[in-house]
Amino acid sequence: MNLPVALAMGLGLAVAPVLAIAQETEATIPPGAVALGYTKCIIDERPAVVDIAPGKNGAFKWFSGQWYSRNPPSLDHYQDKDGCLTLKPGGNLVSAPLDFSAPGLLPALPGADGFYVEFEVRLSDNDPDHWPAVWLMPVEHNGKQQDHYPNDPPGFERWMELDVDEGGFGPGLTGTVHSCTDIWPHYQHIQNPNNVVRTPLDRTQTHVFGASYDPCRQSVTWWVDGVRQMEATAPHVPEIATQQHFYLIVSAQSHGKKLDYLMFLGRVRAYTLPSSPIPAAEKPAP
Repeated sequence: MNLPVALAMGLGLAVAPVLAIAQETEATIPPGAVALGYTKCIIDERPAVVDIAPGKNGAFKWFSGQWYSRNPPSLDHYQDKDGCLTLKPGGNLVSAPLDFSAPGLLPALPGADGFYVEFEVRLSDNDPDHWPAVWLMPVEHNGKQQDHYPNDPPGFERWMELDVDEGGFGPGLTGTVHSCTDIWPHYQHIQNPNNVVRTPLDRTQTHVFGASYDPCRQSVTWWVDGVRQMEATAPHVPEIATQQHFYLIVSAQSHGKKLDYLMFLGRVRAYTLPSSPIPAAEKPAP
């Protein structure tokens, strides 16, 4: 196992909870998690500015930017407002240090066990130019190309990107799983064609966008406000995801006009199998 992955997985064993552990019953666990037996909550956060690292690494829950960003967004893109963490356009939060030199304080989601993740989000207005996104990428897909596996050709990479929701592509949820392969800069990619829900969403209202990954069935299922939306399976969901570990991303983007808006992030939760060695999450403050 390579160093970033070992660190990402080892974090769950190294960080002991210092507050009360969130004890949940099946009635309080999201339906998307219950459906697959993912009853162990490993992330339960109400993000705040204080949780964001001032630099590219360190013992923080969130980091601003991406490993491939030349100019990561400054902390001016974020503020605490109305009990939520808000992102201005250009804001881009990730739960893994930008240099992958050590783990942050939130664990990576284990592809081998499977997981369910959800984000509680609303926007300041409904303009279709807004491009809010909540999504996942594997720790292995980094500048060192650690998504290269034995018997692959030199320089060949394989990974899964999971978009839990993106705004501005349709009237409702846009949820996409991307299977990506090949050698940079000639990456090949396929995605599930059933990725846009036609039921309109008022994005100024709070919605909970969720997605589950099931390694046994090689499938991804999307949820909105506890209601199942659609499912994708092989070949759009790649088998390689069982060997990968996923970090969380929240970004406020634009489809071209670059209009001002605020993206409100209220809560983030993730679940996996009860047998997982990753410690249960601490219960956040109300």
